[in-house]
Amino acid sequence: MDRQNSKMTTGISGLFLGKQGRHEDDRPGVIMQELTGYQLTQLAVFPEQMPKFQTGLMQLINIDQLADISASARTSDVLLLRPEFTKFWLVRQRGEESTLSQALAQYFPLDLTGSKVVMRLSGADAARLINRFCAVDLGCPKGKFLATAIHHVPVHILKASATAYLLFLPRSYAESLAELLHHSALQFGVDVKSVAEWDIKK
Repeated sequence: MDRQNSKMTTGISGLFLGKQGRHEDDRPGVIMQELTGYQLTQLAVFPEQMPKFQTGLMQLINIDQLADISASARTSDVLLLRPEFTKFWLVRQRGEESTLSQALAQYFPLDLTGSKVVMRLSGADAARLINRFCAVDLGCPKGKFLATAIHHVPVHILKASATAYLLFLPRSYAESLAELLHHSALQFGVDVKSVAEWDIKK
């Protein structure tokens, strides 16, 4: 690949676009893409507040039930993630008007948007790539939200489908982690896509 004539992504990861590494039948084993355009808010709930929080959130975002620990739940325009028993992450499309933060002010809303970089890894070898760096069971059901680490850096992984995973990387480590993942992905064949808006509704 001629890197002098190649275009780099505009995201934090700064990777070169296009197909790289080994490819079988011209099909990459891994597709990498940084996602933007989302708003991530953390809510902290004391155990004694949980029943009231559940009732209020169900009314606000029209969700049937809270996500279990290390899992997720989805409505038409909100993704609810639960990294810990008392912590919840609300993911919404950036720019959408919402009164959620005001309505949930007693649960200490904290904007985490600027502290995370979301990297989508997909393809037949995406799980194998991730398991090169962390011992996490990716044979779990769709929607699981797993806490793990890559090179001692805490990361979270959302299983979006059977062959697609969303990695929530700490922004200060995102560039180096993306480079590590990309370098290892070359053995499977990797296709780096341009940065795209994360469509929460899908």
